[in-house]
Amino acid sequence: MVFRRLGRTGLRVSEIALGTVELGLEYGIRTGAAPNKPDATDAELLLNKALDKGVNFFDTAADYGDSEEIIGRAIHNRRTEFLLATKCLHRLEEGFSCKASRSHIRASIDRSLSRLQTDTIDLIQIHGRDIVDVEKRMMQDGEVMDELEQARTAGKIRYIGYSSYSEEASLMAIHDGRWDTLQIAYNIFDQRAASRVIPVAQEQDIGLIIRSALLKGALTGKAKHLPPHLKILAEHTETLTRLTGSDYTLPQTALRFVLSNPSISTIIVGADRVSYLDEAVSVSDGAGLTPDILSMAQTMGLNDPNLINPGNWGIP
Repeated sequence: MVFRRLGRTGLRVSEIALGTVELGLEYGIRTGAAPNKPDATDAELLLNKALDKGVNFFDTAADYGDSEEIIGRAIHNRRTEFLLATKCLHRLEEGFSCKASRSHIRASIDRSLSRLQTDTIDLIQIHGRDIVDVEKRMMQDGEVMDELEQARTAGKIRYIGYSSYSEEASLMAIHDGRWDTLQIAYNIFDQRAASRVIPVAQEQDIGLIIRSALLKGALTGKAKHLPPHLKILAEHTETLTRLTGSDYTLPQTALRFVLSNPSISTIIVGADRVSYLDEAVSVSDGAGLTPDILSMAQTMGLNDPNLINPGNWGIP
């Protein structure tokens, strides 16, 4: 496993991090009648296997079903071996009150600490929403950040991050200057962050955490199970597979594409099977993509939000 610096936090994080939404919720592209969500025994095995393979960064959230409880039960006894990131519940909606959101966040952090069976969360992230005016008001008001700073002073959290859903909100968080990390979507089909967000975050020494590197399974063999209204996306995946040849599997190509950018600190990879975890970890060898495949992949970006934003797909 190769490790990278998580921006100004100075933390050394594994290039491949484990995302755990699949452990707490039925999530992703269905491939048959069997559920995607592993049972408690398989989830515990997966978490411990990740640690054994050198993964030292785990990402979860208060609203990922029972993901936090599963992590707490399965690996609290190995707490010194990994860095733990979760996300706050909040009220970032139209007409929200910053004071109400502040108390909501306080309660969310306390619940997460209990569920995760830990005294300290290494990285707490605000679960941003794609409502730019609301996010802007939250940052300008200061109530939310004050609450997070109080939690840090109390030793409940170590670092503060923002999970963003838009370029405008990402840039606001970067220029705000108080966020240690930024979590964004970035993959072969969604390269929007490459031109502005990633370079500016690097300039400000903000740790970049990438989610959706596999586009919720569209950049894996599961793409053939996409519903009919996403046929264009499935066809784009088929084209990518043909162009990359047999050097890597499709998921390996997608993960190596992200890791080829030295500004990235870590990739959150969701896995509900040990075999998926093995495939993800195999790319952490410092090699990235070969120049010819990287150049080709950089031409595969899409601009249709109905295709590259899984929130618009209409599936869980």
